[in-house]
Amino acid sequence: MILVDARCTVLPERKGDFIRETQKIIPVVQREAGCTRYELLADVGDTGVFHFIEEWESRKHLDEHLAQPHMQEYLGKTAPWYSAPADLTLYDVLGSQSGTPGH
Repeated sequence: MILVDARCTVLPERKGDFIRETQKIIPVVQREAGCTRYELLADVGDTGVFHFIEEWESRKHLDEHLAQPHMQEYLGKTAPWYSAPADLTLYDVLGSQSGTPGH
């Protein structure tokens, strides 16, 4: 499994536009092959910073996602709204467990 944290810093005046466009693309991406998680989270400590948290079954699925025409259109439209380049961190996860903290 591939876990992605895509950190996006958005210009204050484009924050609403960014959120609206992202709300349109999220359900489309969630239906893509190999996508097990795709959501946008706001950074409460840094206004204007958002994190796409993504899980993909494989790197191949992630690469196919990034090549999708709807993603190319989305990235082309939203990239000018960033105040800094997006910062993408990938993790290769071998497994995971659920539990309760402290137990």
